[in-house]
Amino acid sequence: MQVISFKNTALFKRGIWLTAAALIAFALTPSALDGSLRQNPLSSLFAVGILCVFFGYFLRKTHIHRLADEVADCDDHLKVRRGRTEVTIRLSNIETADVSTSSGIHRITVRLRQPSKLGGQIEFLPQASLWSNLSGVKRVAAGLTERANRAKGGGGIMGSA
Repeated sequence: MQVISFKNTALFKRGIWLTAAALIAFALTPSALDGSLRQNPLSSLFAVGILCVFFGYFLRKTHIHRLADEVADCDDHLKVRRGRTEVTIRLSNIETADVSTSSGIHRITVRLRQPSKLGGQIEFLPQASLWSNLSGVKRVAAGLTERANRAKGGGGIMGSA
């Protein structure tokens, strides 16, 4: 068994949410300290609203929430965990594995023949050692696709925990 995803994905996702919360607190702090938040809350709420819209757009565009926390390659299947949900996906259930790049961050998207508890596709960040090596990330995805094509004769999703 070899973990093929970034080992700190869960921490990375939490960091995005904490950054958003910190910026919102930063926008509200001056108004709260000088008492103007009580007198005229609209100006502060307007700034917070703009920040919330920005973060909503950012999260919707980047799909950070969809990233799997851990993907382990177990030869004939993948073990995928996102939050408390863990599924085992046979290679024969993998239709293809592609690489996409958004804002300089590479991610691997594994499309499934039959959806799992995590949906019809699994997205994850590759290991940190491959972040600056697009050809290495593409080799990982191509290797998954090739092995999945060889395993087509088997079943789809194994049990999930």
